[in-house]
Amino acid sequence: MEKEPWQEDIYENQEEESRTERRQRNKNDSGVIANHILTVLAVLFFVIVVGMVVVLVYLSSGGSNRTSALKDFYDSSAPKVEEVTTVATTTQSTEAETTQQEHTEAHTDSEGTITVLPGEGEAAIAARAGISIAQLEALNPGHMSTGTWFANPGDVLKTR
Repeated sequence: MEKEPWQEDIYENQEEESRTERRQRNKNDSGVIANHILTVLAVLFFVIVVGMVVVLVYLSSGGSNRTSALKDFYDSSAPKVEEVTTVATTTQSTEAETTQQEHTEAHTDSEGTITVLPGEGEAAIAARAGISIAQLEALNPGHMSTGTWFANPGDVLKTR
């Protein structure tokens, strides 16, 4: 008796594969390539992230060893620095004497003005002029900015 087409066996060796055998065969064929690709991508991603973190830490710390870079800058035993400092100190003291003489002459104006000296604040200017801080602010409203009063060295302020 001959079998109908739907009754014939479709396997060549007449053995039926189990599900686990089919899964194992498919996993070995296509899974190996996908695993290699995903592993390479994961390692690459990890290397990029670690590299970014290293660069971020390096740049946030100033990009170099700051203590060794500043050591020579602040080292007082270097002979060149001492010479420059000595010359600069002498020059600064000479300039300060000249500036004080010029400002003393400028402060003796009888016009009711006063010149601001370096390092002076509102209270020191008012005390030197012999007026209150409120009077100084009222006489010089142009020096009021964003709720605070300021004057730069060399500015001429009204005192009357």
